[in-house]
This record gives sequence, structure tokens and C-alpha cells, in this order.
Amino acid sequence: MNMNMQRAVILLVEDSPADQIIVQRAIEDGKVDCDLLIVDNGMEALKLLRGESPYDDRDKYPFPHLMLLDINMPVMDGRETLHAVREDGALKHLPVIMLTTSSRDKDVLDSYRLGVNAYITKPMNETAFVNAVMQLEKFWFQLVSLPSS
Repeated sequence: MNMNMQRAVILLVEDSPADQIIVQRAIEDGKVDCDLLIVDNGMEALKLLRGESPYDDRDKYPFPHLMLLDINMPVMDGRETLHAVREDGALKHLPVIMLTTSSRDKDVLDSYRLGVNAYITKPMNETAFVNAVMQLEKFWFQLVSLPSS
């Protein structure tokens, strides 16, 4: 997929309002040309990905090109969400990046075993976070070819 032809859509699955704002700011400050959809747990992410209510309006909630997934969340955590995405034939092609504060070896290994495309530990300062988001944008939306949906 040539991302120059259409606006990228990123789904952020993150339960922390503070971290949601940090990601939004990093995208704005990094001038990443994308639409950001945000849900606060894996169950909501799966509903959005599957186009289920209340996310059944694909104009308002388009299928994302990339999912940024936190590992530790209530209701359905990142590992469970990733497993569900990789088991669903209609979703398993979606690139998923685990974006989390956890740097535990077990979390990293478990995520890759479940099929994550990349595992990124959230940088603690805002400048480093903006830089990380800009690098994500360059790699996933300029260098890599992505499926259209």
C-alpha cells in the first residue's frame, strides 16, 4: 500500500488517559499525517476492528493500517487482544506494535510468540517519545508496504 495515496489510520489501544494524550501530542509534534482512533481496552479494539456496534460506521471508524497496543489494560489486556487478532482470519494481517512501559523480558518474548510485529518500550521523556513516533511513521507508512485492509 502506498501511504502517499491515502491518509494513514492508527488505532491506539491504551487505557491511560495521560498516555493517550502523550501519543496524540507525539503524533501532532512529529507532524505524522494520520487519523488516530483511540479505545481503552482490547474488547473495544476488537469491536472496532470487526466493525461491530458502536463502531459500525466505517466512515467514522475506518479499519486501521496499524495498531499500537498497550500490554497492561483492564477488561482485555494486550496479550489477549493480540492473540484474538492473530486468530481471526479477517484481522491477522493487521500490523501490531506493542507500545508499553513494560520492558520485562517475559512480556517481550510473550508478545513476539503471539505474533506482534514490533515491541517498543515507551520512552519516558516527551522528546524521545516524539522521535519514536516519527520513526514509526517513517518505517510503517513510508518504507513498508501495507495491505489496504
